[in-house]
Amino acid sequence: MSRRDDIRSVMVASRAFACVECGRCVAVCPMAEMYPNFSIEMSPRGVIKKVLMDADILSDEHLWYCTECNAGTDVCPAGVSDRDLIRGLRHLAIVSGKVQEVRTCQGCGEQYVPVHVMEFISERLKEEPTEFLNMCPACRRKVYLMRNA
Repeated sequence: MSRRDDIRSVMVASRAFACVECGRCVAVCPMAEMYPNFSIEMSPRGVIKKVLMDADILSDEHLWYCTECNAGTDVCPAGVSDRDLIRGLRHLAIVSGKVQEVRTCQGCGEQYVPVHVMEFISERLKEEPTEFLNMCPACRRKVYLMRNA
């Protein structure tokens, strides 16, 4: 299977081809508060557009800004799973060797790239134990939910 086929599979599985470009995912995206340089290019809608325009999405740094919060999915009228889209594309980027700084999550053993989100989290959560900051987004979310349930 080619890389283009792999990307297409991720797009199909996440329902990204159903995107109606309404912009709701952009409107609720928490990255707007996290990053002063936030733009549509970082949003799920921007990622989908880049894939449709045949950009080299697996080398695109904007793929790594997402927090995987799934807020965009919650408001999407077409049922696009932003989290599945981002996770799938990130996985392809890692296995194809398109990224640096790959780490292994201490919680689940999955590989992740702690680029921009980790900078934000480290700044905001200076008091947190280091092991929390060495987890993938899914494991950090689980720890957060357990602590705040």
